[in-house]
Amino acid sequence: MTDQTGWTDTELAQLRLEGLSRLTHLLSGEATERDAAELVAWRMQSRAHEEAFRSAVRFRQLVRSLDGAERPMAMADSASEDRDNVVPFRAPAAETDAPPIRKLSRRNLIGGAIAASVAGGMVMFGRSIDLVPSPWELASDYRTKPGERRLVHLAQGATVELNTRTSIDLRNDMGMPAVELLSGEALMTSPRNGRVALVAGEGTSIGRDGHFNARRDGDDICITCLRGAVDVRWDTERRSLGPNDQVRYSSNGIGPVERNVDTITLTAWKAGTLIFQNMPMRDVIKEINRYRPGRVYLTNDALAERPLSGTYYVNRLDDFFDQARLAFGAKVTKLPGSVVILA
Repeated sequence: MTDQTGWTDTELAQLRLEGLSRLTHLLSGEATERDAAELVAWRMQSRAHEEAFRSAVRFRQLVRSLDGAERPMAMADSASEDRDNVVPFRAPAAETDAPPIRKLSRRNLIGGAIAASVAGGMVMFGRSIDLVPSPWELASDYRTKPGERRLVHLAQGATVELNTRTSIDLRNDMGMPAVELLSGEALMTSPRNGRVALVAGEGTSIGRDGHFNARRDGDDICITCLRGAVDVRWDTERRSLGPNDQVRYSSNGIGPVERNVDTITLTAWKAGTLIFQNMPMRDVIKEINRYRPGRVYLTNDALAERPLSGTYYVNRLDDFFDQARLAFGAKVTKLPGSVVILA
């Protein structure tokens, strides 16, 4: 027997088994970015594939309810202001909430594509699928979206310029203009003949008579002095930075001062450009994902190691895919929600 789409009952049953297998693997804690990208591509193949995935979601929820498991709360959308723009995939009325997000390890929660698959059983059309910000990022005083930059004026003439996907809170307890960098990248400029402070993780940086760049990737923080001087304090240790000096720290400790770093490449984002110099493709993709709405997945291990040099405009990052196709022979697959798979 076949349904209206031409699928036989046997084929549909096989699809449901495959959907359950893929979902189980995704929630196992062993899934990789390649597995996640393949799941997104698999769901997009046809309506039958999407329904098979939804059937797997309902089955796992039923098993959990029979086991007496607590019903999970749904994940928040990527930004509160975008909630009304989420259009659910048209599916049968018997929809249920998806399996709990807490079963996913941190490294497997890799963006809105997976959040859509696991948190709500929906596909977002007509808008980008973005990384899901943390609750403290959503509640921050200032936050920029993908590809957005913003200049914030602080007291006494100090400023902080926010790069893409950056969140900050204002600090009023330090006796000088100050912010806390929650995520992303910011450029601090001190008042004339004055000081400005930035708190990030376990460290505090105080700049004088100039400006400095601060980038935070999770627990890793990088402070670079561009002009003037910066005093970086971590626990009982201190690092003094002059122009073109840089230091990195995390909760585990603070490193030595690096001299004569390439600040032109570092701050190219202020001009709306990205500069890569012999950077492995996997790192290039990570950087592009910071600036571009949606998500790019790299599923070719050999391609991930290839070095890339080039300059790209932030508002034309899709030009990168043409170069990857021509220069490296990459297979480029574009999916809804600004999802791109490079293989």
